[in-house]
Amino acid sequence: MAVQVISMSNTYLRTFKRRRGFTLVELIVAITAGAIVSGSAAMLLLNASRFRAETAARAEMVDMASVGLETMVRYIREIDQDECPGDPSPCLNGNAQIDTAAESSIVFDTFGFRLNGSNLEMSNDSTVTWQPLVRNVSEFTLTYFDRTNIELSSLPLNASDREDVRRVQIRITLQIANETLPLQTSVYLRAFMGEVLSDP
Repeated sequence: MAVQVISMSNTYLRTFKRRRGFTLVELIVAITAGAIVSGSAAMLLLNASRFRAETAARAEMVDMASVGLETMVRYIREIDQDECPGDPSPCLNGNAQIDTAAESSIVFDTFGFRLNGSNLEMSNDSTVTWQPLVRNVSEFTLTYFDRTNIELSSLPLNASDREDVRRVQIRITLQIANETLPLQTSVYLRAFMGEVLSDP
């Protein structure tokens, strides 16, 4: 009987020793599964971080471009027309008072806008000095239209065509890193609204 008890104890000890650790295959499978889970989690975090950075960059570009466009629209809308002889009020079917009308620059009264490198600049002292209005500009295009909405395409416009300008279309594209944002707006010169209202 005693011999049998000893034999059972040895079997129990051998089984206990065998079960208390991982086999090499189990260890490799566990490490592989852990690496896959960790890699997936890292990719999710990386994608979320990249998406947040892209969203922040796009929001910043929208803010900058909106401020620039709003400023340009506010000033371009107020371009004057000439006065009738002996009458201080603007003439109906008058001439727009624009000094320069090019593809990427416009000058009128004491104001001007132009693209200089990657900066959209503004002047309020008859082009003596220029201040940056919007940075990171990859494209800035002005298109001019007459009273009948025909594009005046011979840029820079000559004096006669500049006088005929009634609407200005503004296109601006910003680029920060890999993010690109194109925006466009159009503005009708306020001084000539009477022409529109007087058309049959």
